[in-house]
Amino acid sequence: MKRALIGILILVAAIGVGVGYRFFFGAGTGGGSLAGGSSAKAGDLQFATVEPVTVTGIGGYQLGSVDLGEGNVPLLRIPLDTWGGYAALFAANGGTKPNKDSLFYKKGKFAVELVGEESATAQLEGYAAGRWPIIWAPMDSLPLLYDALKTDKRVLPRVLGLFDWSSGGDGIIVKDSIRRPSDLKDKVILTSSNTPYSFMLLWYLAQVNLTAQDVKVVWIDDGEKALETFRKDSRIVAWVSWTPFINEVSDPASPGYVEGARLLISSRDANQLIADTFIVRNDLFADKPEMMQAFEEAMLEGVDLVGPATYDAMASFYGTSAADAKSMLEDVHLANAPETSMFLDDTNPIGAYKIFVLAQEYYKQLGQLGPSASYEPERVLSRKIIDAALAKGLFKGQKNLIADSFNKKAAFDIADLETQRVVLSNDVQLYFEPQRLDFDLSENTPEMKENARLLARIAEQTEFLATTMLKLVGHLDTAKVEEFRAKGNQAFIEASAQAKLISKKRAEFVKKLLVSKYGIDGDRIVTEGRGWDSPIDPEDPDRNRRVEVQFISLE
Repeated sequence: MKRALIGILILVAAIGVGVGYRFFFGAGTGGGSLAGGSSAKAGDLQFATVEPVTVTGIGGYQLGSVDLGEGNVPLLRIPLDTWGGYAALFAANGGTKPNKDSLFYKKGKFAVELVGEESATAQLEGYAAGRWPIIWAPMDSLPLLYDALKTDKRVLPRVLGLFDWSSGGDGIIVKDSIRRPSDLKDKVILTSSNTPYSFMLLWYLAQVNLTAQDVKVVWIDDGEKALETFRKDSRIVAWVSWTPFINEVSDPASPGYVEGARLLISSRDANQLIADTFIVRNDLFADKPEMMQAFEEAMLEGVDLVGPATYDAMASFYGTSAADAKSMLEDVHLANAPETSMFLDDTNPIGAYKIFVLAQEYYKQLGQLGPSASYEPERVLSRKIIDAALAKGLFKGQKNLIADSFNKKAAFDIADLETQRVVLSNDVQLYFEPQRLDFDLSENTPEMKENARLLARIAEQTEFLATTMLKLVGHLDTAKVEEFRAKGNQAFIEASAQAKLISKKRAEFVKKLLVSKYGIDGDRIVTEGRGWDSPIDPEDPDRNRRVEVQFISLE
């Protein structure tokens, strides 16, 4: 699906027939009272810029009423654009109209009506004015949303629950000129958002020690036009895109294939990075706690009820076929109760708390948030509702299917991993003393502190890239290569072989630490020793003493 995961407020999702489309707020999106992005022309390219987010027209929340045969009950209207991630909502409500069979009515004696609204600006305006007190928002947008609404506590966003994670619908396509992630520096990247950066791009750049200011971003909001521009404009080396484009562009068998293009990373690899939440206004959250509890419990039960009747209701609502409605779910993972609990756990290294803090720092770097902005995740997050549901003994039959998403059954050849898709690669210079194959992290030295920092970073990247294989490639410094060459061919060959063994053992030691100290699944890690064979700096032999970390997609 197209996901405007951007340094601006992103509040709605939309999918055309069988294809996902994300809409977003800001300049060029049809006006409205929310500003967050603009563009500047350079030749025929629209270079994106960022501006502060603002919201006006705020009022108190409004609930309608409806009589379903037992007297009037509150009516909650929820605006939807076209997006498969809403499937559990359709299932929980038993369709789109208020009805007595709805789980919302059965659990909380209130009714829900689903309202079609493709305009992102209209959705936000309705939220601010109180007409639609519950709307959709990606987790990474919450710092911006909170910042924009903080002057009126009535409309402060509270995360009521988790709709889904993107699982393959978003990705970054690169041309063949990008051989390593660091090659993106100073290059032009295309997005389909009118602000510079998607959250996935911001996260990816940070993993390779680049910032938003290290790349140039242009935007084209029409997918087909973006595809044509990516294909024809040699200045553009990468495209933050969505399905089906990420498949068409990178598949040599596709008519839309761009020669040499490949999928650098997708949300199937980073399958918990892009999390879609439903948020409620703070005034309704405070006034109607029983309704909010019932709403979340109905949503979580709805995950198990998604089926043919759901697809029929979605098809009718969106004006498409049931088959196309079902296909909308192919690139999302609907979140159940144990998964929601994990997401809202403040110790989860890739949960809501971490995403909120990460996004806040990225947006401060961009200038989307002020340099002094510092919002605690607890301002928008709470475990209260999910904990109450679990305390009742509900959802015992639901299993956490995303926590251990590494594909242990994937078919791959260790000897052929170099031909697999490397989604992230870093050269990490861990300190080893001469002649040693290990080190002691308990030593309070600058070298060991740096080793610990780097290992923690590798572990975190492994958590985020949950469906990938981790390959550790050991390398030695090349300071004595010429000395061994001078001793003759046989001496050089023997020394080269020994260098490979040493570098392999150092990579194995790093694997051991990642498993024992950081809890990484050992089945996900393979090692290799290359000794002197792949130096990165002929002028500085010490830089070649390193461990290369490769994350390889198994999809």
